Amino acid sequence: MSTAVVPQDPGKIRGLQRVTSEAGFFEICALDHLSDFAELLAPDPATVTFADVVTAKDALVRALSPSVSAFLLDARYGLHAVVSGALPGRVGLMSTIEDEDYSIPPGPRRTRYRKGWSLRQIKLAGADVAKLLWFYRPDGDAGTAEHQRHVVRSLAGECARLSLPLVVEPIWYPLPGEDPASAEWKAARVDGIIASAFEANSLGVDMLKVEFPGYVGSQQERDNAAAACKELDSGVNVPWVILSAGVGYEDFRTQVEIACRSGASGYLAGRSIWRDAVSTHDPAAREAAVARARGRLDELNAITRASGRPYVTAHRLADVIGAMPDGWFANWHPSD
Repeated sequence: MSTAVVPQDPGKIRGLQRVTSEAGFFEICALDHLSDFAELLAPDPATVTFADVVTAKDALVRALSPSVSAFLLDARYGLHAVVSGALPGRVGLMSTIEDEDYSIPPGPRRTRYRKGWSLRQIKLAGADVAKLLWFYRPDGDAGTAEHQRHVVRSLAGECARLSLPLVVEPIWYPLPGEDPASAEWKAARVDGIIASAFEANSLGVDMLKVEFPGYVGSQQERDNAAAACKELDSGVNVPWVILSAGVGYEDFRTQVEIACRSGASGYLAGRSIWRDAVSTHDPAAREAAVARARGRLDELNAITRASGRPYVTAHRLADVIGAMPDGWFANWHPSD
């Protein structure tokens, strides 16, 4: 390895190290959900209070911490777990910059940032990594597509100045007149997931959280998905993980195995793992559901470690000394 490729940013390196396991895998539980999380807590979501949501997330962080390398938490309901002590110091922390939920209105979508929240605050709050949910359809409205590219370029630049790693989560969504149930749209979605990953990779991100590029209902679909994952892997130079998108756990387990065999470095998943631990209201049944969630995480970790590609940040010391000579820090000003 030449000295030219040794990164001179210990802040970003450390941030990504903090959210991986000791073996270098991303085994991350997503708890950044907003309205859709509250809707699981009671038959009538209108009865759910702010404190109810914070308390439920705090409890999940406490229960699932032994089985994860990091949590993805939102500012509104989630980061309280740092101050309450629910999040152990050994577990990494990601935080979201956007203000989004999972209801997709018709037409092109533009990123909305959380009001009163910034990348600088994410860094100051102690998060190791920032995450952006990125709706992207370059084949739709050209102005919206360019706006979305500008969003990523701008955030990547600011994250570089803060030495804060940026994870981007590209989402392919239906435009008006498209039928998501059609074979044509499903095929276009797979191509779009791959193309969006390539685009985000080119804009300066540090990691990708991607939708599974395919389907797992038949052996042919699984074979096609494996080929798509390999194509995605060949076109990016940053680590990538699979999101769950709320699919059933058994399907997600299959997706993680296929993706990891094709170059993924783990998963960053939420509802597929813990949905019933939140929506179950009987205390005994909830306790059993939390135990199942722990078991699912442990199973996904075993799959990831057996088949995935670890994220390795180590470089030969001689090369590091060449890239970071005596006094290197005097010329290192990421905040400028």
